[in-house]
Amino acid sequence: MHRFILTFALAALTIHPALGQSKVKNLGTKQRPIRALLVCGGCCHDYTRQKQIISKGVSARANVVWTLVQQGGTATDSYIPLYRDKNWSAGYDIVVHNECFSHASEKEWVENIVRPHREGLPAMLIHCAMHSYRTGDDTWFEFVGMQSPGHGPHYSYTVDNVKSDHPAMQGFGKTFIAPKGELYHSIKLFDTATVLGQAKRMSDGEPQTCIWTNKYGKGNVFATTIGHYNETMAEPKWLDMFTKGLLWSVGLDTAQHFTPSTPEIDAQIKTLVSAPAVPKGDPNKLPVECCGGANLAFKRPAKAQSEEANKQNFAKNAVDGDLSTRWCSQGQGIGQTWQVELEKVSHVRSLRIHWEKKDAAYKYKIHASADGKKWVEIVDQSGNNKKAKVTPHRVDSPDTKFLQVTFLGASGNYWGSFWEFEAYATPDLPELPKTVTNNSTSNATIADVQAPAGFNVTLFGNPPEVNYPVCIASAPTGEVFIGVDPQGSLGKEDGQGKVLRCIDVDGDGKADRINEFARMDHPRGLFYDNGSLWVLHPPTLSVFHDTDGDGTADQHEELITGISTDEVERRGADHTTNGIRMGIDGWLYIAVGDFGFTNATGADGRVLAKRGGGILRVRPNGKEMEIYNWGQRNIMDVCIDPLMNVYTRDNTNDGGGWDIRLSHIHQSGNYGYPSLYVNFTEEGLPPLADYGGGSGCGAMYLHDLRWPAPFGDALYTCDWGRSEVYRHNLPSNGVTFDAHQEVFLKIPRPTDMDVDGSGRMVVASWKNGKFSYSGEDVGFVAMLTPNGHVPKPFPIMSEQTDSQLLSHLNASSHIYQIHAQREILRRGRSEQWLTTLTAAAANQESPLYGRVAAIYTLKQLAGNAANPILLRLLKNEAIREHALRAITDREDGLQDLDIRPFTNALADANPRVQAQALICLGRIGNPAAGESIIAHTLRDVNYPKPVGEPLYKQADPGRVLSHLAIRALERCNATEACLNEVEGPYAEGAFWALKYMHNLRAVDGLIKLLSTTQNAATREEAITTLIRLYHHEGEYSGGWWGTRPDLTGPYFDRQTWEQSEKIATVLRTIIPELSSESQAKAGRQLARHKVEIDGLQQLVTDANTRAEMAPIKIARADPNNPDLIANLKTDISAYRANDFKGNPKKGAPLFSRQNCVACHTTANGQIPKGPHLVDIGKRYKKQELIESILNPNAKIAQGFNTYAFITVEGKVITGFITSESATEVNLRQTNGLPIILKKDEIEVRRKSEGSMMPKGLVDNLTPELLADLIAYLQTLKSN
Repeated sequence: MHRFILTFALAALTIHPALGQSKVKNLGTKQRPIRALLVCGGCCHDYTRQKQIISKGVSARANVVWTLVQQGGTATDSYIPLYRDKNWSAGYDIVVHNECFSHASEKEWVENIVRPHREGLPAMLIHCAMHSYRTGDDTWFEFVGMQSPGHGPHYSYTVDNVKSDHPAMQGFGKTFIAPKGELYHSIKLFDTATVLGQAKRMSDGEPQTCIWTNKYGKGNVFATTIGHYNETMAEPKWLDMFTKGLLWSVGLDTAQHFTPSTPEIDAQIKTLVSAPAVPKGDPNKLPVECCGGANLAFKRPAKAQSEEANKQNFAKNAVDGDLSTRWCSQGQGIGQTWQVELEKVSHVRSLRIHWEKKDAAYKYKIHASADGKKWVEIVDQSGNNKKAKVTPHRVDSPDTKFLQVTFLGASGNYWGSFWEFEAYATPDLPELPKTVTNNSTSNATIADVQAPAGFNVTLFGNPPEVNYPVCIASAPTGEVFIGVDPQGSLGKEDGQGKVLRCIDVDGDGKADRINEFARMDHPRGLFYDNGSLWVLHPPTLSVFHDTDGDGTADQHEELITGISTDEVERRGADHTTNGIRMGIDGWLYIAVGDFGFTNATGADGRVLAKRGGGILRVRPNGKEMEIYNWGQRNIMDVCIDPLMNVYTRDNTNDGGGWDIRLSHIHQSGNYGYPSLYVNFTEEGLPPLADYGGGSGCGAMYLHDLRWPAPFGDALYTCDWGRSEVYRHNLPSNGVTFDAHQEVFLKIPRPTDMDVDGSGRMVVASWKNGKFSYSGEDVGFVAMLTPNGHVPKPFPIMSEQTDSQLLSHLNASSHIYQIHAQREILRRGRSEQWLTTLTAAAANQESPLYGRVAAIYTLKQLAGNAANPILLRLLKNEAIREHALRAITDREDGLQDLDIRPFTNALADANPRVQAQALICLGRIGNPAAGESIIAHTLRDVNYPKPVGEPLYKQADPGRVLSHLAIRALERCNATEACLNEVEGPYAEGAFWALKYMHNLRAVDGLIKLLSTTQNAATREEAITTLIRLYHHEGEYSGGWWGTRPDLTGPYFDRQTWEQSEKIATVLRTIIPELSSESQAKAGRQLARHKVEIDGLQQLVTDANTRAEMAPIKIARADPNNPDLIANLKTDISAYRANDFKGNPKKGAPLFSRQNCVACHTTANGQIPKGPHLVDIGKRYKKQELIESILNPNAKIAQGFNTYAFITVEGKVITGFITSESATEVNLRQTNGLPIILKKDEIEVRRKSEGSMMPKGLVDNLTPELLADLIAYLQTLKSN
C-alpha cells in the first residue's frame, strides 16, 4: 500500500481549501488572481507541451496564475508524489486534472484525490482524466460525472453545442471542429451532470458526451474529453471554452472576468503545438532545440583543442541540437580549432554557426577534409567586422568527412564559443524555429548558472525587460520586485533607477508580466509586505504603497532621510547604505556601508550621525531608529535567521588585511574597522572566517524546511567578485558559531537573492555589467527550486482565520512566520491574542522558531504590557534568551526595568543567555549593573587564544562575551564599578572598559590611582588608559575616509576634549619620573595612540620611517626587435600573451624588474602602496589583466582610481591614495614615490580619468614574458 507521506514541516503549512469560491474577495482580479494547479502525467499524451498551451492560453484570457506539476512518467500505475501529501490541494482555488493513471487504483489513494473536491474545491478534467483511477467502483466516476470505457479511432470530429446558454458555451458557436482527436465513448451520465457538448461516434453516429459539468458534493466540476492532441488544445475556440469553464467552476461571471484573446497571442500559443522535442530525463524542460534532421553534423563525434570543462562547455555540445548548451574554449582561444567528423564522406553545400554572443563580430575560418589530414579552406571570415549571432554560409565542398572551425578572435575580446554547428548537403538551409533568431536581445542563458545536482534552474528575467538588477525581494505570494540601477556602483546620473514587479503567471519559472512598480534613484534594498514595498534608495528609506492592488505604487512615504552622505552624488553608491531585511522582531535591519551618515532623520524626528559601517535598525514606520552594531567596512546585506541570529559578509579593503569576512553579528558589538582591527585587535569582535579577496554582495538566510537538507536551513551569500553564491551551514559553538562555506551556485556577478513563500529562490546577476551604465544587455535573474518541489500557493493572510495565522508561526518556512505575524499585528491587540500567544510561546511541543515568533509577536502587539508575561517565560530554559531580548527590545520603558532578572541571567549555564543578558543590561543603561557585569570581562577560559597570524583574521569565540561585557559597561557608564576593580581580579577588564569612558570621574579616578598605588603593572595600565583617553573620536559631519583609511587607530578622527589638558599635565609630570624601561613603554603607547604632548616628543618613536626610494623608470625597448610588445600591434600582443601558458617562476623576478613592486603590494599586511594584487586572479580573467597592462587607461577597476590634488600653493600632485585619515592623505605618486598631503593644504581634489600605471611599462618584454608575469600575478592568493 502507498502511504501518505506527511512531514511536520508540511503540516505546519496547512491551510484549508477556499470553499465557496465566489466569496473570496476580488477573486479573478489583479488584486486576487485565481490560483490554479495543473496536474499532468501518465500515459499517452504530450503533457510537457500541453501544460504550456493550457497555462499560457488560459492566462491570456483570465486572471489565473498556475502551479504546474508533471509527475509519474508515462506509466499508468504511478502514485505520484503530489498526492502523498494529505493536504496536496491546500491554497488552490481550482485544480485541473490532465493525467492518465488508470491503474493507480488503491481506494485510499483515490479518496485523497477526490476528497477536497467533494468538500468544495472546484475541478476541471481533461480527456484521459476520465479513464484514471479505476478502483472497481464508482468512486472516481461520481467525481467525473460520466463513465467512459474507452475511445474510438483518431480522427477529426464535430462537436455540437447543446447548451449554448451555459457561460462556458457562450461564444462556442453551434459547432466546433476538433482538428485531431480521439472521441471518448460515454456509457453512463450521472444525475449530477449536465451535458454541454456532444459529438457523434464514427461507428454508429450515436452522440457521445464530450463537454459537461458535474456537481460533486459541494464542488463544481467542468470536464471535457476533447484534448488528446496539442493541435486541438491550441485552437482559440477550445481555449475560450476551457477558460470560461474555469471561471464558471470558481463561481465567476464570464462576462466580467473573461478577456478575448488576440490573433498575436493565438499565433504564439500555436507555436507550442510543435515546440522542440523534450530531452530524456527532464520532463519539465522545454529547451530551445534545433539543428537535427538533415544536419550532417548532428550528434557526430566532435573535439576541440580546449574545452571550458569547469563550466561543462564541451566540444560535443555544439552538435547536440540543444541551443541551451555550447562549446567554449578554455581561455580566449584565438587560433584554436573545433572539429566534427561526419558519418560518411558527403558533399557539403551549406553551413551555419550559432555563436554565443549577439553583439560580437566573430573572425574565423572553416576547413574541410576527406581524411582529417589534408585540409581545404571553404570559409574565410578572418576579416569579418559584422556583428551576428547566427552566421550562415553556402559552400561547395565535395568529399568531406571532417569539418574544422578555426577561431581567430572576436570584438569585445569574447572567447571562442558557439551553441551549435550545422552542415547540410543542400544549398538552402532549413528554416530555424521561431524561438531562434539572430536578433536575440540578451546574452544571458540558463547555461550561465551552475547549480548543484537536484535543482531546477530557469531564466526568470533577462534584458531588455529586466536588466541591471541591484537588489531583489520576493513577495510571499510570488511576485518578484527587482531594484534596477543602470548607474551601477559609480554612476551618478539622476532619474535612472526603478523597481520592477515581475510575475510568473503560467508556472514555467519565467516572468510573464513585468511592470514598473515605482521610480527612485539608486535602489539598494527591498522588503515587501501586504501591498507595501520598503525601498532603501540612499539617502532615503521610503515605503511605496499600492493601495488599489493594480501592481503599481500610488502612494509614497519617506521614512528616513539623510541615511547616507553626499558621497553618493560625488562618487556613486558603492559604499552607501544597502540591503534591508525584516527580522521576526519586527525591525527593519539596514546594511550601512562605510559612507556612514551625517544627518539620518527618522519619521519621529530622531537624528543620528555615524562615521563608518555597520547595521542600523528602524521600525517599519520609520521611528525608533538606532545603531545595532558598528565597525564594519562595506556590508551589502543583512541576514537574519528565525532565532534572530544576524550575519553579514563584508568586503575586502584591497590590501589592508580586511578581506571577505563572514561575521555573526552581536547587538552592540564593535567589529573594529578601521581603527581597531590591525593594532588593537583584541578590542574588536572577530569574524567567523576570513576568506581572502572577493566582493561580498547580497545575501539571505533561507529557512524553508521543504527544501532538502542541508539546503533548507542555511545562510547564503553572493560574491560579486568571485561570481559565486556560497552556502554556509554554521554549527553552533557556545555564544557564536563555527564557519562553514561551500559553493552553491556559479553565476556571473551575483548581486542579491531572496525566496518567496512557495519556496522559489531568485538570484540576480550583473552579467556583462561594469561599474556604471554599459549598454542594455546587462544582468538577469535566475529562479531555483529543488527537483520535485511543488510551489504551493502562499496563503492570502487577510483571508486566514486567527487559528490559521497562529499555526503559521510554527510553519517550516520563515516567510510564513514573518507575514503571519504582520497580519496578526494588523488585526490589533486583544486579550484573546495575548492569551493565545503566551500559550504558544510556552508550548514545549512546538519548534523553537515557532515559540520565538510567538514571543516577538506578543511583544509587538502588547508593548511594555507584555513584559510581565515575558518575565514569567524566563523560567523556561529553551526560550530564556529570547524572552530577555524581547523585554528590552524597545527603548521605551527601559529606564523602569528592574535589572535583577538580567543580572541573575548572567549566572545562566547557557553562554547565549549570558550574552543576551549583557546586551540587555547595556540597553537598560543602569550603572548599578556594573558590579555584576565586570566579572564577565575576563576571556572565556574554555577557548584558547588563536595562534594563527595575523590575529585579526582569526575566529575567536573566546573573546565574544568579554567584548559584550565591555560594551555593556560602556553603555551603563559604570565608571565607579570599573575604578573599584582596577586593583582586583578583574583589573584587565576594568582598564579595558575605562578606555571608553570619556568622563571626568574616570580621568580623576585614574589620576588618583597613580597617586596611591605602587604596583608597577597597575601604574603602567593607568598611564596607558590616560593616554587612550587623551583623544576621543570626533563628531562625524562629513568627509569619507576613502577605500584606504588610516588603520593605525584607536581613533580615526582624533580630537581632544575638555579633560585632555589635565591628562597631558599629569603625563608630563609622571612619565619623566619613571624608570627608563617604563618611560620607553609609555613612549611606545604614546606612539601607538598617536598622542603628541609637549615635553614627551622624545619618547615617541617614528614608526613610519621610510627607506629612500627611486622614481619609476620605464625600460627602453629595442626598436630592432620585432618580437617585443613595443613593436607589435596591441591585439597581436594580447592574443599571444593570452594564448601562451606563462611560468609564474619566471614572472616573479619580472614583477620587480619592471617596477611593478614600486606601486603594488603582493601580500596581506604590507604597508599600502597602491592597488593590492592579492587574489587579483580571482577577480579578473587573464585577458582582462593583459588589457589592463597593455592599455592601462582602457578600464579603471573600481577603487584603483588616480586622483589629482591642487594645493593652496598651486602645486599639482597626482597619484594613488594609499591611506587617508581625518587630517592627512598618503599618496603614491605616478613616479612611484610616496608623499603625505595635509588636508588643510589641499585646495582641489578630483578623480583623474586615466590610470596611474604608465603606458609602455612592459614594452621591453615579449608577449610570452608578459604571460609569465600574468602567471605570477595569478599565484598571489590570500593566506
